Amino acid sequence: MISIIVPVLNEVGIIGPALEALVQQRGDFEVIVVDGGSLDGTCDIVQLYPLQLVRQPPGVPAGLGNQINRGAARARGDILVFLHIDVELPPLGTALIEAALADPRFIGGGFVPAYRGAVPASERLPLAVVELAWQAGPRLWHIFAGDTAPFIRSAVFQRGGGYPPAGFASDWDFAAKLIRLGRLAVIREPALVQSRRLVQNGVMKTMLVTWSIGLMYGLGVDRGFLRNWYQRWLPRER
Repeated sequence: MISIIVPVLNEVGIIGPALEALVQQRGDFEVIVVDGGSLDGTCDIVQLYPLQLVRQPPGVPAGLGNQINRGAARARGDILVFLHIDVELPPLGTALIEAALADPRFIGGGFVPAYRGAVPASERLPLAVVELAWQAGPRLWHIFAGDTAPFIRSAVFQRGGGYPPAGFASDWDFAAKLIRLGRLAVIREPALVQSRRLVQNGVMKTMLVTWSIGLMYGLGVDRGFLRNWYQRWLPRER
């Protein structure tokens, strides 16, 4: 079985269509939505679907890593998939994951990402360039962070100590951990990522901020500073 773990926080505007698409996947899978303390009705929408909802326990620190680890603790599958709510698996995504991990040499992997959604004419070329650069990480270096829908064998995940709990950039921490844990499979059928926030904030501005954070992350800059830098230049609102 595949367990698809979806961390969310105040996603009422997009969670309905996202879950509608997700439950159409085929095969033996379960969906576990892990809420991080939403205040906008996100959980009410989740409860309309045939899946598990894990709520934020009182007194437990929020954050992507902690949410994913809570979801993994509830998972029954021998494969775990970590899916952002604004990322859509291809129609046969679960079958592609199973096929990739039918080879015992692979411990996990991820998808090559691609943008979807309406894009103004002025942003199409920059977005295409950014997409090509962004796809190089999974294709060439097997870097599977965030929007690449990374997956891993459950036993390897547990043996490796779970998802890094850092309050910011934990998905980058996990991408680095995946590479250390073993051989990774690249699924070239793209996972589709909504381009709305990127377009709203400006494609080049978003990428410059993201790349600057990546550089500072590599240099070991304090995570609190990185979070403040991100929130200053890239608003959270969708």
